[in-house]
Amino acid sequence: MIKAMIISVGGTPAPIIKSITEYQPEFVSFFASQNTCDQVSEIKKGINGAGHTIKNEITLVDDVNDLYHCFSKAEEAVKRVRSKGFNNEEVIVDYTGGTKNMSVALALSAVTHGFSFSYVGGTERTKDGVGIVIDGKEKVCKNINPWDFLAIDERKKISFLFNTYQFKAANALVEDILGKNISHKSVFKKLGFLIDGYYSWDIFKHGEAAGKFERARMEELLEADDERIRSFTKATIQLKPQLELLSRQQRQPDRLFILDIFSNAERRYEEGKIDDAVVRLYRVVEMLAQERLLNKHGIDTGNVSEEKIPQQVRDEFVSKYKDKRDGKIKAPQNAAFGLLEALGDDLGKEFNKRLSQFRQIQSQRNHSYLVHGFVCAKENTYSIFKEFILDLNIFKLDEVIVFPRLNI
Repeated sequence: MIKAMIISVGGTPAPIIKSITEYQPEFVSFFASQNTCDQVSEIKKGINGAGHTIKNEITLVDDVNDLYHCFSKAEEAVKRVRSKGFNNEEVIVDYTGGTKNMSVALALSAVTHGFSFSYVGGTERTKDGVGIVIDGKEKVCKNINPWDFLAIDERKKISFLFNTYQFKAANALVEDILGKNISHKSVFKKLGFLIDGYYSWDIFKHGEAAGKFERARMEELLEADDERIRSFTKATIQLKPQLELLSRQQRQPDRLFILDIFSNAERRYEEGKIDDAVVRLYRVVEMLAQERLLNKHGIDTGNVSEEKIPQQVRDEFVSKYKDKRDGKIKAPQNAAFGLLEALGDDLGKEFNKRLSQFRQIQSQRNHSYLVHGFVCAKENTYSIFKEFILDLNIFKLDEVIVFPRLNI
């Protein structure tokens, strides 16, 4: 419901009277020049005669030839509405009257604030159809929403930010668009939940991510007019079962966690955050050993049962890795792979075949700013490390979770 209007005033009151009686606002901010401000009293008489009354304020333009001045005055006219507490959905801007500079200035200001437009045309004009609208022949063109076409650039920015994993920035832009009185607002709101869900997933908050996906009501997004949004939603639905499993998993080594962390490392690498990516791959290697020991051999690396250690390495293993403070046997990464090899496990054998290569990678990782040193990891360090992991043949690249592309 329209409760307030901002109207540029020209030399003819009839179009404005038609517009106000059509919308019946409670408040009008008139945007007039020194030459047209007297029209306001005529306008008020006209709308009173039509059985409607308004409260109003006037903003005067001193120099109609100065576009910058006109724009600053248009902003004043907007402030008069804002100060009364009206929200975007309750305000409409009519730029029919006034000079060209005034109309342009008011339109620019309205776009900035996210208001919808209205314009008074007509079915008949003077000068054989090219002059002004004949009194009594006015026609109000309602709810012209500039953000329905101006949001094209914003959509591109949202897509770019999402596809470069800047999820917070992408969602902030969605929130900004939602404040612009756009059409299909519910679609953008649901899209915002999806984007925010991917942000939570990207920082390993799987439960939060699943909740945000639910709030997006994806079954409704599948009915959206925009095929690109439907396509993005379908791709998200395909990933949803994996996310739900991740959100329900106990906090212990698991194959799906391994794939998720590897996927996260790939995204950090694509961002150019090589050190972050390498640290994540290191965690993947560590979890590979932990997962295999736990799920195949029933061994918890944080509390290894002595009787499950093969006899030929038991004494040495206990001597090296038994914690004197709590008495637990704790297997660090390389020891975990050594234990796997002693158990005859293929993963332990494959790892130890490549142990010298891993130690080189480990050395480069240890010199990183994020670990112990002051050196930035090189891109080829990540590539070599990635190939090392894939060569262990625990999973294939096409099993890794890949976030969909957004193109709206």
